[in-house]
Amino acid sequence: MKKAVINPSKCDQSPFCPVVRVCPVNAVKQKRVGFFKASTPEVDPDICIGCGKCVNYCPHRAVEMVEK
Repeated sequence: MKKAVINPSKCDQSPFCPVVRVCPVNAVKQKRVGFFKASTPEVDPDICIGCGKCVNYCPHRAVEMVEK
């Protein structure tokens, strides 16, 4: 089964990340570091259902689906 993985070198670490908001099962979590800064979002592989919705919403193409 494929799961989402986020490439930290492509991610801009925006605290307004659309990938976090669009996940239908809330598998993507992100910690805020400040008002305009956040950590790279992380995908919980135990929760991710492999729908791929996050891939379509990432403006930096930092998300990809990999076989787990």
